Amino acid sequence: MVVNKWIRTYAKAWQKKDAKAIASLFTEDATYHSHPFRPVNQGRKSILDYTLGALDVGQVYEVRFGKPVVEGSRAAVEYWTTMKEKLNDVTLAGCLTLRFARNGLCKELHDYWVLQTGKQQAPTNWGH
Repeated sequence: MVVNKWIRTYAKAWQKKDAKAIASLFTEDATYHSHPFRPVNQGRKSILDYTLGALDVGQVYEVRFGKPVVEGSRAAVEYWTTMKEKLNDVTLAGCLTLRFARNGLCKELHDYWVLQTGKQQAPTNWGH
């Protein structure tokens, strides 16, 4: 399934802090909504620039994605990651909604997330 492969590749690139690999998963004219109340990143170059800043953290400890819900060219998937941001460990939990082009690249991403201080464990039923 294209969606599962895309998510695995995205997760590996995030774990490695590889912004170029993440940007390559998007169409040239993709839109990347990093948060409901932030400006949209339009186009692969803008996505790369945003991702370079977003990955400017000390260390990414773990990146996990749940089982995606897929309907046609759309998908939604939860994620849970722990990392060191500046001097503090943090947990970032959220959900991506994705729309894919026919070539398997993402053409639209919306990210909904919350950031919590400390390494938090995902709930036992998380990601199903």
